[in-house]
Amino acid sequence: MALDNEERAQQNATLKRHGYRWAKENSQWILKDPQGKTTTPEKAMQAIHNRKAQLPVTPPPAQSVNLTTERLAVLRWAQQIVRRRPLILASKTLTIAGNEEIIELAIVDIYGQIVFNSLIRPDQPLTVTEGDLQGIPTNQLAQAPSFPEIWPQIYPLLIQNELIIYNAAFYLRSLRQEAARYQLALPAIVSHCMMTKYALYAGEKISEREYKLHDLSEACGEFGIGTGDQRASENAEAVRQLLLVLASLES
Repeated sequence: MALDNEERAQQNATLKRHGYRWAKENSQWILKDPQGKTTTPEKAMQAIHNRKAQLPVTPPPAQSVNLTTERLAVLRWAQQIVRRRPLILASKTLTIAGNEEIIELAIVDIYGQIVFNSLIRPDQPLTVTEGDLQGIPTNQLAQAPSFPEIWPQIYPLLIQNELIIYNAAFYLRSLRQEAARYQLALPAIVSHCMMTKYALYAGEKISEREYKLHDLSEACGEFGIGTGDQRASENAEAVRQLLLVLASLES
């Protein structure tokens, strides 16, 4: 049955929220899924419905844990936040001419679906090898969209969802700097730092009130979670799995 204009607008809004986009190819509009594959609105809406009906798949806990007060608080937080279906954000930055710039950004949902994933062309010109320092060919960065060009896609995701970020203070500061560079209004973001939560879980004190912070590969390694080549999408997926593992531990 054909959709009326209002129903079609609602469907397109749902598709966009879940990372689908329309692209014009050979004078025809084609629907692309978050991985860039061609699909149909019917298949896309069914996939979205199926994801909503499923509970997140959690890897089995690596081991039983000694539940200190801090650990218990972290596990309960993880269980509560998973039920609220946050998005997980990860990015890669590069220092160019003394300025920290975001060169890749990825957002995944709690089910592991990629909602957004893109390289970002820096504002400053790149030398031949600068991009290669982060494992991304410089020529790919030079051809990528700029931060203002991706802004309309990520802005609604930032303001409509809770975000889980590993080392949130650093990467939120990077987002603010990017927004300020292009005179874009960065919204108030509701975020949770997975690095500080894991520090509480690990429980290694470096002073009376401070806990040792661990990098992502170290935290994930505790549970046998791989981080791949540590591209933004791989980091986001690793953080997602780490969150789900903590949510699955006995509390």
